[in-house]
Amino acid sequence: MSDRSTIYAFQSLAASGIAVMNHRIAQELRGDLWQHTQACLFDFKPEQKIDGARRVVATFPSYGEVLVYVRSLDNLAQRLQWIVGEAPTAIADLQPVVPAVSPQQAAKREANRKEIERIEGLRKLAAEEPPAHDCSRRREILEARRELEML
Repeated sequence: MSDRSTIYAFQSLAASGIAVMNHRIAQELRGDLWQHTQACLFDFKPEQKIDGARRVVATFPSYGEVLVYVRSLDNLAQRLQWIVGEAPTAIADLQPVVPAVSPQQAAKREANRKEIERIEGLRKLAAEEPPAHDCSRRREILEARRELEML
């Protein structure tokens, strides 16, 4: 519990059972943690790992969709209005975004793409006619041809 957004989330949950995870709201509520909204924006991490808290998304007219950690759903709209200062237009359970590809598979795809680009560059270089004299360009072309024969 070292950073200010984690302190904010845990203290808000302890005090009211609700932690509204929006940097503008957090700065208004806890001016002692952040002196101005810009500092809060740089520090603020809305995604926290808080055991025992349910994650919901509340939509406010002024703030849009806001992640909210709650201990209880009882009278949630009224409680949010007391804390935020305006009634939410919608409250829904947070639907976690499931990545289409795992991070490991994305890294493999990126590595494969880079390897394909490298081989295409070698093919393009190997297709050139090497100069008759000994120079770095001639050595590059001959090296590309040797490497492609190994593949």
